[in-house]
Amino acid sequence: MTDAFTRHSSPAASLRSLSELVNHLVQWDGAALQWLHAVHWGPLTAVFILASAWWVKWPLIALTGGCCDAARRRLPTAAVAATGAAAIAEGLTVLVKAITDRARPPLADPAIEALVSLPHSASFPSGHAATAFAAATAVGVLHPRTRAPLLALAALVALSRVYLGVHFWSDVLVGSALGVVIGLATARLFARGPEEPRARAVSLGASGIRFARLRRSPG
Repeated sequence: MTDAFTRHSSPAASLRSLSELVNHLVQWDGAALQWLHAVHWGPLTAVFILASAWWVKWPLIALTGGCCDAARRRLPTAAVAATGAAAIAEGLTVLVKAITDRARPPLADPAIEALVSLPHSASFPSGHAATAFAAATAVGVLHPRTRAPLLALAALVALSRVYLGVHFWSDVLVGSALGVVIGLATARLFARGPEEPRARAVSLGASGIRFARLRRSPG
């Protein structure tokens, strides 16, 4: 009888534990946001407002990839990969936002003041963080020398959304992770495309050289 009761109550206890964990995470999330909100500083605010601009979150990164492509006299693979990764990230974040419908920090906590205009979309996850990291990861994989500065820029974009009071920490962390995954997948797709014909050509060329040597051999 006791065992049966334990089995039946176990799912309920697990749900309560999960609910408590979620509540703790939400509290920590809000406390961390309030801490950052308390350290606002004029010059830093100006930097973060610039980092949060629409043309920084991925167009600037895609342009950087295009410049690297041009410097190597190759097709704009990195620029296209960055644009595609950002578009996929944006689409997925819109879908998840519609499902979660999380309120923006100023709406969830009146003590939080947004330093820029508050978007009308849901808060979770951050589209800025997702698109910035997707584009930065894609370009960073295709042009490794740009990896560190572009990922640093993506991190600055993500942090700016918390500093400016329009996202929680969890919004940008999940958005950043989502962007990295999408960027890696997109870069692998674009990196693999040009290599296969090239490898095939090298293989055929080597076979042709061996065949020519055989024909020129005496006998």
